[in-house]
Amino acid sequence: MNRSLMIALALTLAAVWYASTLEEQGGVDDAAPARSSNGAGDADAGTAAASPDPALGAPAALDGQQPVARDLFASHSFLPPPPKAAARVDVAPPPPSAPPLPFRYQGRMTEGSHTTVFLTQGERVLIAREGDLLNNQYRVESVSAGAITFVFEPLKQRQTLTIGNTK
Repeated sequence: MNRSLMIALALTLAAVWYASTLEEQGGVDDAAPARSSNGAGDADAGTAAASPDPALGAPAALDGQQPVARDLFASHSFLPPPPKAAARVDVAPPPPSAPPLPFRYQGRMTEGSHTTVFLTQGERVLIAREGDLLNNQYRVESVSAGAITFVFEPLKQRQTLTIGNTK
């Protein structure tokens, strides 16, 4: 090794040994942690709690000043802080509503006072009259010249399918 490096290392080692012997003898008062008899600091007197080993990052009071505390193993994040939540207002969810009608009008046939309508649902052809229940969900409530009124049975909601004024 380099001679000047060896000398610097020896001087550093000597300084550390000298400081440790002074600390053991009680000669260094300003570096000693302030401790009470139970190991906890007195918050009213301005001192802080000190752990048995100050090298582990425990706070130490120096000449009556406030202790300096630093957690060497604390987690750190470089992400921005999450946005503050706005004042939460409890809003009731909207009431449930019937889905859109799955039927398309294809035509109708009138015999006397009874009107039969022809509807499609996808590829299925449905034949319905007033009072019929389609898909166990939609009841045909009324058939008029311009519209068919359905009732969505699970929610008892009315829906209208406009069919135009055809004769």
